[in-house]
Amino acid sequence: MDRSEGYIGVLIDDLVTKGTEEPYRMFTSRAEDRLFLRYDNADQRLTERAFSTGLVAETRWLQFKKKMRLLEEARKVAMQTCLGGTPISQLLKRPDFSAQHLPRDLAPIVPFYLWELLENDFKYEGYAARQSEQNRQMQGRQRQIIPDGLDYNRIPGLRLETRQKLGALRPASLGQAARISGITPADIAIISIWLVKNGLHPEMST
Repeated sequence: MDRSEGYIGVLIDDLVTKGTEEPYRMFTSRAEDRLFLRYDNADQRLTERAFSTGLVAETRWLQFKKKMRLLEEARKVAMQTCLGGTPISQLLKRPDFSAQHLPRDLAPIVPFYLWELLENDFKYEGYAARQSEQNRQMQGRQRQIIPDGLDYNRIPGLRLETRQKLGALRPASLGQAARISGITPADIAIISIWLVKNGLHPEMST
């Protein structure tokens, strides 16, 4: 799923690929790029697409581009300016340092809300990179075969709901299992690790 699709994309992806047997509940925690789906970067994810489809007026588009220029300017300043020998971009990653602690001569460069947005970007940066790597690994697991007749009760850490659904539907691969409603990325990771640990991890042939 394109991370720019945001929460609506999570909903559509769930309903199309997994279906639903009960009133739909949207869990953004299931989204592959959930750390990018923040309220404060929604315009960065959606404005360009909205403008290209005619949903955003040119005035709004020009305001957005101005905001992005200022944000990039603030990012460069944060990366190139040091405080006590440490780049401000690194300081903003720390829990005890925030936009409120910026030097007086730096803060007026851009509106304060942009410094707060940049702070969130820097604080999430490492976690988001780790999540992207996890997503890459998850894609590589899609073709991993689940042995026929596997007893899911043998796999520690799986939820009872997961065991019941997988035991009833018997997916042939982790990719098929991931498309079952209610099966989470954490479930898939647990199964994949268990299969590898027990030497049961061949891939499906093309």
